[in-house]
Amino acid sequence: MDQKELGLRVGIGRNTVSAIENGKSVNSESLALVLAHLNIADDIQELIDTKLKESERNLVRKSRLPHQELDNDF
Repeated sequence: MDQKELGLRVGIGRNTVSAIENGKSVNSESLALVLAHLNIADDIQELIDTKLKESERNLVRKSRLPHQELDNDF
């Protein structure tokens, strides 16, 4: 299917489909419509969930430096 047909099927313009293909910024609703129509929305969500879980495991808490007492020697 070409860009024009996909756009007609999901209710967006051919230019928007082209922008999605080229990684340009588009309305999130338009992107969601295309992903759903192509039956890949669930795959994308699964990938996002996996990446989030990985990043949560890799988070390291920064510890605070111990409190230092300062002299009053001026």
